[in-house]
Amino acid sequence: MRAAIYHGPRDVRIERRPIPEPAAGEVLVRIDAALTDGTDAKCYRSGHPLLLGPPPSPFGHEYAGTVAAVGSGCTLRPGTRVAGANSAPCGACDHCRAGRQSLCVQLLPLLNGAYAEYLLVPARIASVNLHSIDDDLDAATAAMCEPLACALHAVEAAGAEAGDSICVLGRGALGQMLATILRGRGCAVTQVASADADPAPASDRVIEAAGTAAAWQRAVRLVRAGGTVVLFGGLPGSTEVPFDAYRLHYEAIILRGVFHHAPRHIRAALDLLATDRAAFRSLLTHTFALDDVAVPLEMTCGLRPREGLLKAIVRP
Repeated sequence: MRAAIYHGPRDVRIERRPIPEPAAGEVLVRIDAALTDGTDAKCYRSGHPLLLGPPPSPFGHEYAGTVAAVGSGCTLRPGTRVAGANSAPCGACDHCRAGRQSLCVQLLPLLNGAYAEYLLVPARIASVNLHSIDDDLDAATAAMCEPLACALHAVEAAGAEAGDSICVLGRGALGQMLATILRGRGCAVTQVASADADPAPASDRVIEAAGTAAAWQRAVRLVRAGGTVVLFGGLPGSTEVPFDAYRLHYEAIILRGVFHHAPRHIRAALDLLATDRAAFRSLLTHTFALDDVAVPLEMTCGLRPREGLLKAIVRP
């Protein structure tokens, strides 16, 4: 099979690899659509040993396809259309038992390899986070279930309810997902980009989805006293972000960090995509062949003109 293999920053090569054979509980998926995202673009530009592992490494983690083969004990059958996540919690550690599966101590290694003709889904993911999809849900839209699950986790952490005023900081694909989810729940949403002037700090809750230290600081400025700020956009390890101590203490602002997703978020994302697909399908702005997968990654991370790209479909 043909697969995009990450060899180092800005070095992704299309190579021939053997088609994997699924062992017990594993599922071999023929990829119908994979998607690019900001995390993969950052990995492409600078590397990320935690998310990718040591190179050479399979690449890409948002996927949908068709079951090509299964190992013994698997309930899915060849020919089933599926979409899924890039991880699954163990269900047994302290975090999992407390209902915080995104902090599972055995979450790694994350599944990569969606930029390929086939993807072997490990047994634990196949049993928990790989789901059949409706015949009328196209593969590219279904492949958004993983980032949409992350967005649903952020909305959950914000405690968003109908009637709340919420500011989404960021106009990228995840910022658009967050705004769509929140409006669907009856929230009054203000969405701002990094270049916009600060609106008055009148929002009950702010979800930061820009992924910069300056955006984290700005999020605290945008929330009203007693409000909640969700820090959703990730920063490099060891980054230190100073905040206004007066606001945090005397105005009782709550800061919440959110990372990744839990199985409930993947299921909810697929349900949302099945019922409101048009709103999310519009985020898929470009399509590329597997051979050209580096192009949208470079567009996303600033190495090429962006040309309106939000998320790109990669077809094997």
